[in-house]
Amino acid sequence: MGTTVRVGSMRRMVWIAVGAAGGIVVYRRAQQAIADARDKGMVLSVQQAGLSAASALTTARVMAAGAAAAVDPRERAAARPPAPGSAAAQVLRQANLGD
Repeated sequence: MGTTVRVGSMRRMVWIAVGAAGGIVVYRRAQQAIADARDKGMVLSVQQAGLSAASALTTARVMAAGAAAAVDPRERAAARPPAPGSAAAQVLRQANLGD
């Protein structure tokens, strides 16, 4: 008696082969799309847009730093919230002075 192959395992092998072939086709098309994008300069355009955004952010930071430096230090101190624990430190200081 020879070995018998079940129909279910044959179906599974067929679908594995179909999936592998489909994966290869998708991979090749993706590689071709990437090559076409490089040829058209899309990758370079995206890189240039990223560099432009980084440059704009750096400029905004420099401008914000310049604006902050132009503010009078007394105004800056008045606008600054109290440091955490400063109220407790003030109470302890008053308590020590009362002794």
